[in-house]
Amino acid sequence: MKLLDYGCARLLNVPEKLGNLIHLKYLSFRYTEIGEVPKSIGMLQNLETFDVRGTNVRELPKEISKLRKLRHLVGSKLSLIKLKEGIGEMTSLQTLRNVDLGMDGVVEVIKALGKLEQIRNLGLVNVWREYGSIISSSINQMQHLEKLCVESRYTANDEVIDLHLSSSPTMLRKLSLRGRLQKFPEWILELQNLVVLTLICSHLTNDPMQSLKSLQKLLILHISLRAYDGLGLYFQDGGFQKLQELYVENSDELRNIIIDKGALPSLKKLHLHENRRLENIPTGIQHLEKLEDLYISYMSDEFVQNISTDDWNWVTDHVPLVEIHTIDGNVIRNSRS
Repeated sequence: MKLLDYGCARLLNVPEKLGNLIHLKYLSFRYTEIGEVPKSIGMLQNLETFDVRGTNVRELPKEISKLRKLRHLVGSKLSLIKLKEGIGEMTSLQTLRNVDLGMDGVVEVIKALGKLEQIRNLGLVNVWREYGSIISSSINQMQHLEKLCVESRYTANDEVIDLHLSSSPTMLRKLSLRGRLQKFPEWILELQNLVVLTLICSHLTNDPMQSLKSLQKLLILHISLRAYDGLGLYFQDGGFQKLQELYVENSDELRNIIIDKGALPSLKKLHLHENRRLENIPTGIQHLEKLEDLYISYMSDEFVQNISTDDWNWVTDHVPLVEIHTIDGNVIRNSRS
């Protein structure tokens, strides 16, 4: 047997004879109720994928570091404290998600991560600001990294994500930062292969579009959950030439969005969700000649009343899929093939 998938099964414990399945390459307990991984996992010398997402597994046994063929190790919130002396030897690892850094003793784990030169996909959760320089040093060594997700520790004061990637991974295509940023990270602008960027809970006060417009290959941009606390977003002429999808969500202070002619020429999908102080549909929306999908939700009745006849006529004439929801449940739709 090379593949064993318990996904979504009503399973509380890992089968006792798991270690006997020495030919296994793929093992998943995803969305089961297991809470512990037995030491016998170390006997599965051919294992390439181990998935414990959506389980109660929080700590992995040190025996996992014996799995030198393991390529993909994914969970919901995994402590690698017991692996700190062996994780650096797991040089086949390409995917490692989500590593919990919210406990004492993680410095050695963070340093060891820098030895994983084949890593393509890395997720870090419960990140403390004080470890920013060590984390940055390890990430700088991951020259094949294509996807990076960093989530700060939840505190009353919103823990700051403080990374300084002096030699940013040139292959990085997807980046997600969830947590407060003191200012826009300038190193992001060095990621010229970036196609997907997600900023969540960043609390930026300066319009990030003035910086992000220089990312020539960016296709999808998410600005979510108070990533931006300013009053307006301004898309200047010539910016975001390849962007196809834009999501702006839960920007509590946002009043207006302005789009210059020549900005966002490739945009197909625009979603605005729960920006409750937004006063109107974006000024200059008529410049989005390739727009196919406009979705606006949880807006005030005043927002709907402020939509000008000219703007609305353009939207209904040119955008195939339109849906606007007000806070009290009123829906305005326009859908045509």
